[in-house]
Amino acid sequence: MTDNPYARWLQTDFELCNPVVPGDELSEIQGQVILRVHQVMGSGPKPTMYMDLEQLQVVDYLAFEGLSKAQREFIAGLHAAEPIRPEEMIFLALRSLFQYSWPAPTSNNDIRFAASYDHVLHQVLVQTALDLAKQFSSPTALLPYWGRLAFLRVMGDLPSEHVSRFGLDRVACTLVKKAKFNATTFALENDPVIGMNYALEPILKHLNRYLMHYQSTREMAGPNRLSRAWEGIAPIVLHFWSEISATKLLQSSLILFEDKVGTMVHWFTNDQVDFVLMHELGHVALAHPQRLQAERKAGRDVSVLRHEFEFAADSFALGLMRSKLVKRVRSVTDSSRTDPAESQVEHVVESLHDYQRALGSVYLLFLYMDFIQRAGELLRDRLGTQLNIRSQMDTHPRAQARLERLELMNLGEYLYTSPIERYAREFLDAVLEYATTLSDEELLASVTRNSG
Repeated sequence: MTDNPYARWLQTDFELCNPVVPGDELSEIQGQVILRVHQVMGSGPKPTMYMDLEQLQVVDYLAFEGLSKAQREFIAGLHAAEPIRPEEMIFLALRSLFQYSWPAPTSNNDIRFAASYDHVLHQVLVQTALDLAKQFSSPTALLPYWGRLAFLRVMGDLPSEHVSRFGLDRVACTLVKKAKFNATTFALENDPVIGMNYALEPILKHLNRYLMHYQSTREMAGPNRLSRAWEGIAPIVLHFWSEISATKLLQSSLILFEDKVGTMVHWFTNDQVDFVLMHELGHVALAHPQRLQAERKAGRDVSVLRHEFEFAADSFALGLMRSKLVKRVRSVTDSSRTDPAESQVEHVVESLHDYQRALGSVYLLFLYMDFIQRAGELLRDRLGTQLNIRSQMDTHPRAQARLERLELMNLGEYLYTSPIERYAREFLDAVLEYATTLSDEELLASVTRNSG
């Protein structure tokens, strides 16, 4: 059998990782939150607290096996040119690490009690990040492991012979401080490097928590719901359109009720990060950087071609998702298996549901991108002389056009939809519509209140 180095590295990477916070300090963080909340609020409902442990690990991205000398030098240069501030990295990792899930509230006091937990947790994590920052201030500072984990998760699922055939075995990944994109591919001569926004996973998790919070609390809605929703997401809009401290990004209180909602947030985020990586792999496999370079050398305008390459990379990622489904179905229906027919059917249905969930997660990703694009344009057009806003978010096709193209790729099936996707479309439109009704003074106050 062909050796799959990505599966092997999943087992051995742990030896290279370090915890961003020792275990005893994790317990201390939880204890501080409980103590502070109970001192002010008294007793209340008990949450389920769980942690995404990949956020606990940090690692030197230059230490991984399989990197070429050129890739190591390039990654080192990226980090030296725009180093990630350690307190921001630690805060984002810790904020993504901790998550509370609450029983259904029976009173407004229950809701206030849960909100106070999230508020106090934010305060404790900001201080913890500042206290720990000095340990990560060297030029070769350690970075969160989630980027490498996602890379191995995607690559390990691909047939090794195809990885080699299409040159994907030469790809490396790293995290970089580039707030203006989710990910990009740096085309070295023979050794591509995929760079992912170091804040991508925490931001996506926060957006998923944001959506699930508002979707699951519709019946508790008060008169200030849209105002709170707009001010809660405005810092993320500014992250992509302007400059904002990482500690300001994720500070809005978002309460999740029921354990299954927290689990959904985790899976949505993993699916979205995987799609971003698969999209970048598509650029490599389809030789997009080399083809763009050839067009530029010939003196031709590449703007239309660049857009088509983005659509093609999205289609490539969708193809990998479908291949994963086919692979799983084949494995459980293999004629050599002796599983009962009922068990095989269950596994096939489970595989189909996983694919549908992943597709839904990708649709949410594009809905978020579309909202951020439109909201940023609103701020640019209305407040461009008062805020430091960029003229455009990026050079990609509009997110709505990319989502429509993905739907076209599914034309032979029933177009995907789900209650959460339908809610996301309506809710995000309502939030943006609310923002458009504000006067310029009110709009400026709404984005600086939590972002300044």
